[in-house]
Amino acid sequence: MDILQSVLSGAAIGGGVFGLLGHAAARLFALIQARESFAQKSAAWAHERELLRLQLAAPAPETERAPAMPDLAPLVAPDDNLMLAPSYGWVNAVRALVRPALAIGLAAVLAAAFFAAVPGDAVRTGIANSLVFAAVTAIVWWFGDRAPRPN
Repeated sequence: MDILQSVLSGAAIGGGVFGLLGHAAARLFALIQARESFAQKSAAWAHERELLRLQLAAPAPETERAPAMPDLAPLVAPDDNLMLAPSYGWVNAVRALVRPALAIGLAAVLAAAFFAAVPGDAVRTGIANSLVFAAVTAIVWWFGDRAPRPN
């Protein structure tokens, strides 16, 4: 009955709003990151266009033995060769388990505190409110984070 009162008291609504704010902040940061990435790529493309323009403006070799223009492609290519090697499978598994482990840990701690408190106590009601708030926040944020992305 305490949890039903918590839902009706607004903890679920507050958790939902907090989860939506967290999801919106994550999307905002992703948008800023995409804009910075595009600006960086645009600068690289402009640099590459300038180098190509200079290559075309350079005089052609007069004979076959004249030194040719050096290949500048490695200098203007993106740093794909500097990408880190793919990580081990267990590393990806640990990364994937962080959020569920935190959620289960939070729920376990709050549930233990809830059942340790005296029924009808104000502390137990506060714990129930916290549990509902945290659960709704996690669900809204995480499911919002996994929403389909536009192409």
